[in-house]
Amino acid sequence: MAESGASSSQPPRSSAPSYLVAGVLFYGAVGWLLDQWLGTRFLVAAGVLLGGGLGTYMMIVQLQRQTAAEQARASNKTSNTSNEESE
Repeated sequence: MAESGASSSQPPRSSAPSYLVAGVLFYGAVGWLLDQWLGTRFLVAAGVLLGGGLGTYMMIVQLQRQTAAEQARASNKTSNTSNEESE
């Protein structure tokens, strides 16, 4: 079976931008609902901005975790290879 390049506990790198999209959509929808309920007109924009900010933060965190995991795997491969060569 082919290895996907990412461990099973980490989503693939291409899923990181989905945090941005989901944040904008979710918080924009919450803002729209609050606008309808409260009779205001600014909460959609506030929700979209908040969702964009939180989505960007989550995307950066996810990419940093994946990069750290890839570096750890690479260093483990390097140490395993050097141990096999020295034996």
